[in-house]
Amino acid sequence: MRRIRCKVCRENDMTETLMATAVTRLEKGEVVLAAKNGIYIRDTEKWSRSLNDLNHAIRDLISEGNMIFGVGDKGIFIKSENGGLNWTIRRFPTKASIWSICSNSKGVLVTHGEKVLYVSTDYGDTWKVVYPFNFPNAPSIRSLCLDKDKVLVGTKIHHSYGGVWCYDLRNEAITRIKLENNRMIASLLAYEGLLIAASGSCKNHNGNIEFCYLNNAYDLKNKWITCINQQQQSFLDLSASNGRIYATSTQNKEGYSFVLTVSIESKEILPCNFVKGHGWRISSEADDYIVAGLYESIEYSSLNAIDHKIM
Repeated sequence: MRRIRCKVCRENDMTETLMATAVTRLEKGEVVLAAKNGIYIRDTEKWSRSLNDLNHAIRDLISEGNMIFGVGDKGIFIKSENGGLNWTIRRFPTKASIWSICSNSKGVLVTHGEKVLYVSTDYGDTWKVVYPFNFPNAPSIRSLCLDKDKVLVGTKIHHSYGGVWCYDLRNEAITRIKLENNRMIASLLAYEGLLIAASGSCKNHNGNIEFCYLNNAYDLKNKWITCINQQQQSFLDLSASNGRIYATSTQNKEGYSFVLTVSIESKEILPCNFVKGHGWRISSEADDYIVAGLYESIEYSSLNAIDHKIM
């Protein structure tokens, strides 16, 4: 196992552990990491700061080809069309932390405010405000993913309307497809015909990872299958590539969170690594992954078992 604390060079050649909140990869393999003091990009083994201090944490990063999109605290939205050489910084009309953004190759971007969706069809140049919940006491939004013309919406804890909702971009109808009254849906992933949901609670460690089949997911009567969790922790993020599914967790009493593999076949969640602090986000490519963590960021490579610092 190759476990690397990600470090970056400063102007005075000093280094510090990179405390990060979001991570993604570009089409040629560059890693994009959102840290407290800006956005860093690694080309091969060299890290460089691409965007200086934003004053607000970036909570999610995604990419389409060479384009990068990010969202975060107090409605911040960042965009680069050229792999991080230049950036556009905007604000959505919300004071909420934006935890999720999703996209497809046709130019559709979807992100959220506290109880609203922001939908773009031109890679974020213009936005439409959508109010998906047309009833009082609506839940707050925590996670999103796209499945063709459907937006899957995971909520924060809500004792009446919590769970996973499906918003249809074509007919603007919304339907709840999963009930969850005691956990937030921290991450959603549509992958190889499956819809996978990672959940948890900040007050206890009763998280779950559950999945159902997308061909019949849009029915509240659909059966969700729960993976066996022996860690007794809440889960924060999901990533999948080449048949391999990874998850990250919240930190335990000792201050460490787990990186875990999720087996659909055996319905098991097994730890494979650890991170100091919450494992906010993970980006994987086959067996390799990089985790953006609260107190450190780590990388695992299956090709080389030698530990080294990333400078």
